[in-house]
Amino acid sequence: MSSKRITVSVPEEVAAKAQRAVDAGEVDSVSAYFSRLAEREPDWVAAREVVDGLIEEIGGVPDDARDWARAALGLDDAGKSVGAA
Repeated sequence: MSSKRITVSVPEEVAAKAQRAVDAGEVDSVSAYFSRLAEREPDWVAAREVVDGLIEEIGGVPDDARDWARAALGLDDAGKSVGAA
C-alpha cells in the first residue's frame, strides 16, 4: 500500500499516547500508530450509504421510529451526539 503524507493536529495527551506505543515497541512510528487506528475504524461513510439504500428500499422510516432511535442514541436532529462540541 502506498502512503500519503498528511499533517494532523491532536491533543498533547493523544500524541503522548502514540509516542508511548512507539517507545514500548508496539508500533514502528507515530504515523504507524495512527495508520493502525484508522485501518481498524469502520468506513462509516460506506456503511451509511448501505443503510440509506436499505431505508430507501423499504420506503423510508416513520418519523416516530426515527425520533425514538435518535433519542435512544442520544443524537440531536443533525445526527450529532447531544452535548458534543
